[in-house]
Amino acid sequence: MNNTHLLTQLQQLCAVLQPCQFGVGGSCLLWQLGLEAKPNDIDIVCTEQDFAVICQVLQPQFSLQITPAHPDYASAHFARFCRDGWPDIELMAGIAVKKADVITNWQFNPQRCHWQDSICWMPPADWLQLYQLFNRPQRVAQLKAYLLQLTAQSI
Repeated sequence: MNNTHLLTQLQQLCAVLQPCQFGVGGSCLLWQLGLEAKPNDIDIVCTEQDFAVICQVLQPQFSLQITPAHPDYASAHFARFCRDGWPDIELMAGIAVKKADVITNWQFNPQRCHWQDSICWMPPADWLQLYQLFNRPQRVAQLKAYLLQLTAQSI
């Protein structure tokens, strides 16, 4: 993915989604924090109420890609959107993960998101929880180190 346009793409995306409750996270958040050089895709978490609205907003500009169900993910809503020259957009709501037949739900709180440079970012602590839930140990380690450093700097 070409990062030279990523900031502009995120700003354009957030501008059209602004009426909705959402936040950008995942590898784009790590990129914004200086922890990732080349984000894989654009992860957007939204409220379950806004999922269908966001899908409608994105569909004229992006093509909806059919993705096979993941055996461990039990989220209420997931959609992947594609467009030439853009990273894939993964939109999710009602996040849940199944481990050993136990479903763990994660609650999105849009009030915790913040706008910076016309992009609505999720808090790193939320993605720490999500990466733990998604069993992504490398990402967990990156965010734990970042948050520990942030805490140490504030003392």
